[in-house]
Amino acid sequence: MLSAYDSNNGAVLAREAHRDDGPYHCPQCEEELILKQGRVTIAHFAHFPRSDCTYASEPESAEHLSAKLEIYEALKAQPGVSKLEVERSLKEVRPDISFCFENRSIAIEVQISPLRFDELLRRTTIYAQKNIYVLWTPILPMDVFSGRYAPKEWERAIHELYEGVVYYWVSGLNVVPIEFEEYLLSPNWYSSSSQERPSKRFITPSLDATISLLNLSALNQPRHYPYPPVRLWGQPFEDTESE
Repeated sequence: MLSAYDSNNGAVLAREAHRDDGPYHCPQCEEELILKQGRVTIAHFAHFPRSDCTYASEPESAEHLSAKLEIYEALKAQPGVSKLEVERSLKEVRPDISFCFENRSIAIEVQISPLRFDELLRRTTIYAQKNIYVLWTPILPMDVFSGRYAPKEWERAIHELYEGVVYYWVSGLNVVPIEFEEYLLSPNWYSSSSQERPSKRFITPSLDATISLLNLSALNQPRHYPYPPVRLWGQPFEDTESE
């Protein structure tokens, strides 16, 4: 966790916290946290061993922590961005980054670890109920530049949610939209056909131009199975209302 609450219930970043100003506690379970600051590891808060808090059971990689901090710092320097927080507690959900921009509330979920479909659906639905537009953005894997990529199931779910595109985070505020196109397998001696056939595992990534996440739009996505009406932060697509 990059942030916690101090004794006055104010949000504090771990890198700006001082041990003497503690104790610090988790906004979710309210347990006291350990402040970890060092020269090698990214400053963060951790639960004590044997904690049963949800966030204690979801350890974050240095890559994930670093990405959240980089997005936070980039947004902090932008005019028009307000109410910027890292890991703001919204009770049912806790977005990696949250802020207001052009009178809209936006949540950014930087995804890198496995994510169950029902959890993706739950969080996206809650954001919509709270009138928050969400951007699910995986960290860009280098494999996409090989011309053949095997997306995880949760990447395919995000691709479906945004109707044919995933916004992969690159750096700062930069995301690159990628569409999943068919990857054709060459005939082999196991196949009775001489025709190329689409792969079930691999896709051909189609990369669009890199775009700032502040240049995306608020989208009101009507219900389409298995998703209820949701609010997304992305580029307008056909038959979707953009505010």
